[in-house]
Amino acid sequence: MSDKKDIDFVIAWVDGSDKEWQKLKALYENENRVIEKSGVAHYRDWGILRYWFRAVEKYAPWVRKVHFITCGQKPEWLNLNHSKLNFVKHEDYIPHQWLPTFSSHPIELNIFRIEGLSEQFVYFNDDMFLNAPVKPEDFFVKGLPCDCAGLNPGPTYMGSAAVTNVTLNDLLTVSKYFKFRKQFKTNFTKWINLKYSSKILLKTLLCFPFCYWGPYLGIHTSHSAISYLKSTFIEVWEKAKEDCELTSSHRFRDKSDVNQWLMEYWQIMSGNFYPRRTNTVASYGSEKIDSNLTIVIDEILKHRHKIICVNDGLAIKNFDEVSAKIREAYSQILPEKSSFEIY
Repeated sequence: MSDKKDIDFVIAWVDGSDKEWQKLKALYENENRVIEKSGVAHYRDWGILRYWFRAVEKYAPWVRKVHFITCGQKPEWLNLNHSKLNFVKHEDYIPHQWLPTFSSHPIELNIFRIEGLSEQFVYFNDDMFLNAPVKPEDFFVKGLPCDCAGLNPGPTYMGSAAVTNVTLNDLLTVSKYFKFRKQFKTNFTKWINLKYSSKILLKTLLCFPFCYWGPYLGIHTSHSAISYLKSTFIEVWEKAKEDCELTSSHRFRDKSDVNQWLMEYWQIMSGNFYPRRTNTVASYGSEKIDSNLTIVIDEILKHRHKIICVNDGLAIKNFDEVSAKIREAYSQILPEKSSFEIY
């Protein structure tokens, strides 16, 4: 069983509407000759961050610490004196030669450097919310991070070419150190496990012959909060230092980047994880939110899954309307101010 006192949560956030931040970003985009500039969806704020903290307090009161990462931006309502809150600026843990950064990849790859971070931690993007009570055992069992080992037909994710490049880089890096055939034999019950959905198992079985005799096709990635060991980050940085440093040196996302999924793949391929049920998470890509907004709202209000991800993206055509309805739903289920809020 996991010791609940040893589990931290980590969340990274940015307020893309901040005018000073926009000016700094534009300056570095010009200096770095960024041709394909990052879309506004990567940075815009839905106005629901306070509900993330309310959910943590209500559904995971056992968490030891919340490490809240920003470039220095501080929500006015946030109680920075909260005993469980560690307000972390990029400059507090990312080496200065890589700052400022406007890419999530260096921000995430360097998380292990945060002072006081527990060996066991769960990383959340700011679009990933607890939506029902969770236990430490939902994230760690016997000191191992809970995850799912599955194969995918290819290193793609949500149809994004940019992300496809990154996941391919992650796969190429991890394949230097782990051979699928050996890892599958050693950890057979972690790859073929009835806790996984039938869809994931089917994909694994279909992809198995190709991966067993040839290169990796892709590893299943669930867009959700991920359980990590700090020691995994340290090991990856020791073994794949060049890849991690190159990515960290990029102020904006680059097709040569690796990202935090490299650490997740590393844990999976090494067998250093505990199989978890995959029916506890609901994830909605931006291309689905407009057409399935009623379903998303119903998901939030009826707490069908323990974790829900409402992913932003340019596919959302009516952002103001959609975000207002999402906020209204959260205000219904989490109406009371948490101790993380001043007002």
